[in-house]
Amino acid sequence: MVRRIGICSLLLAIGLSGQDKKSAPKVERFDFRPLMQQIWDAWGTLDPANTAKFYSKGPKHTFFDLAPMKYTGWNEYQAGVKKAFADYSSAKFTLYAGGHVAQRGNFAWAEDTGHGTLVKKSGARDDLDFRWTVLWEKEGPDWLIIHEHVSVPMGGSAPATRPASPSPSATKK
Repeated sequence: MVRRIGICSLLLAIGLSGQDKKSAPKVERFDFRPLMQQIWDAWGTLDPANTAKFYSKGPKHTFFDLAPMKYTGWNEYQAGVKKAFADYSSAKFTLYAGGHVAQRGNFAWAEDTGHGTLVKKSGARDDLDFRWTVLWEKEGPDWLIIHEHVSVPMGGSAPATRPASPSPSATKK
C-alpha cells in the first residue's frame, strides 16, 4: 500500500511538472539592435513626438537624461526635451553597437555607448559621447521603454575603444 502511494505520488509529480512547462507562455526572442538605433534616429529629428511611439506613457516611469536630474512620466520628458532642443537645428546620434542586450520574458534591458553631434541654430557644433541604459516592457505587440538613463562621462572623454564605423545593424532605420 505504501509502495502504491509512493508510486502514484511520483507519477503525479512528474505529470504536474510536465504540465507546468507546457502551460507556460512562450515568449519570442526579439532583436533589439535595430530598434535601438531607430530610437536614436528619432531623437535626431529633435522632435520628441517622433520618439513617442517607443515610450510607455505610464505616469510614474522615470527617465534620466543629461539635464535635469530626472523626468517623471512621458509628458514631462517630452516637454523637457523639447525645451532642451530649442536652440538646435540638427542632430545625429549613432550607437557604437558594442553593448549588451538581454531579454527575460516580457522585459528586456540594454546598455550601449554612442556619439552625438548637435548643431545649434547659431552654427556652433556640440559633439558628445554618451552612455545609454534602457529597460523595455512588452505592451501588446510593442516593446516600449519604461525607464532609461542617458549620461555623458565627466570631462566628455570618448570611450577607450571606439569602432571606426558603426555596424550595419546600427545604422538601419
